[in-house]
Amino acid sequence: MKSAILSVACAVLALVVCPAHAFVEAATTSVTKAQTGSSKIDDLTKRAEAGDVRAMNDLGKAYYDGEDVEADYDQAFKWLDKAAATGDAQAEVDLGDLYVTGSGVPEDADMAMKLYRQSAAQNNAEGQYSVGWMYENGKAAAKDEAEAARWYELAADQNFIFALNRLADLYYGGHGVKQDYAEAMRLYQKSADLGSGYAYDALGDMFDGGEGVTKDPAKALDYYRKATDLGNCSGLYAMGRIYEKARNGQVKDLSQARQWYQKAADKTCAYGQLAIGRFYDEGIGMAADAGEAFKYYALAAMQDNNIGQLKLGSSYFYGDFLPRDYDQAFKWYQKAADQAYAPGQYKIGYMYAKGYGIKADYVQALKWLRLSAAQGDDEGEYQLGVMYENALGVPQDRKTGLMWYLLSAAQDNQDARKAVDSAKAQMSGSDVRAAQAMAADFKPVKN
Repeated sequence: MKSAILSVACAVLALVVCPAHAFVEAATTSVTKAQTGSSKIDDLTKRAEAGDVRAMNDLGKAYYDGEDVEADYDQAFKWLDKAAATGDAQAEVDLGDLYVTGSGVPEDADMAMKLYRQSAAQNNAEGQYSVGWMYENGKAAAKDEAEAARWYELAADQNFIFALNRLADLYYGGHGVKQDYAEAMRLYQKSADLGSGYAYDALGDMFDGGEGVTKDPAKALDYYRKATDLGNCSGLYAMGRIYEKARNGQVKDLSQARQWYQKAADKTCAYGQLAIGRFYDEGIGMAADAGEAFKYYALAAMQDNNIGQLKLGSSYFYGDFLPRDYDQAFKWYQKAADQAYAPGQYKIGYMYAKGYGIKADYVQALKWLRLSAAQGDDEGEYQLGVMYENALGVPQDRKTGLMWYLLSAAQDNQDARKAVDSAKAQMSGSDVRAAQAMAADFKPVKN
């Protein structure tokens, strides 16, 4: 798996210097896989061409997943469409997946919903779950978490694991249903009993945090271990965190932590990749290696992980591994900011304010800094204070500037602490008190 990740980093990102064996080993594995899978595909093709609906569906899924054959969305659509045309409920779900992702066909949420509903009408659990997913995510219908919960419940009643987990998540968070930790735990436990690593990890989190149950670190550890036995990514990450932070009755062991994080990273778990990147970046229990840190941050970023995108942007901004590249830094910061990630919004605002790699634009700077500061990001708050104090794009307003400095300083931002003292020295007592009252009234928004 490690060689596979390395080959992905080399071939897709083209960002790191890669040993030739990474490509050779990956290519050899692909050839072997193709040889062993060809007979299975040949058999499915013969049966599908003879009118076997199950074979049509399995062949379409094989082409979609790239399982035993090179991924080919056109072939996936061809066979799934043929199977769905017979009214096969599972084929309707699988064909709907192609439409919702735009794989082999133009993206069409309405067609996906139609197919999911047809499948659900036949009491297909995955079809019911998929209709719920569409409502939860506002696809082909207005976002409606209550309606999503209703569909998830239908599928959960048939012991469909994804539905059990998603319905439990809704009860846990109180989305579309009244928050009910007991019901969430019941559903997670039912899913865990059916072999869901996700559910075991969720149960571990509940006992770890004492949410709806008496806090029990030992029981949490047991659930996390069960999650890892099933290869669950989050469980693997949780075990790494336990050993790194000496939690749940375990002694601190950075070597163990790294092993667990690496297992999570090898399963393409973004948080595992971030943890390994951090270990290399900061030299935790090993020699620091900017190149390896860059690689793992890039892998997480390519999965659309906002923290990975921020880390990768900073690698380019500061030139930690490759030469400094403000264009690439802006690109990755923007991706994080577009996910409403406050540190990413701050970075974009800062680059606009300073004109790093782009023309300075105080209007854009203020836009992004306000978004960041509104979420309570200390860097965004501090920089927004700078803008108000120094009349950068706005009329000078020392009271508002001090308010943002105070909020940032309350989070131990050292630049803000210095700015508070400097600003107070230039303001009247009544203005300082007004700024303090404004800071006390501030309530960060949640995205």
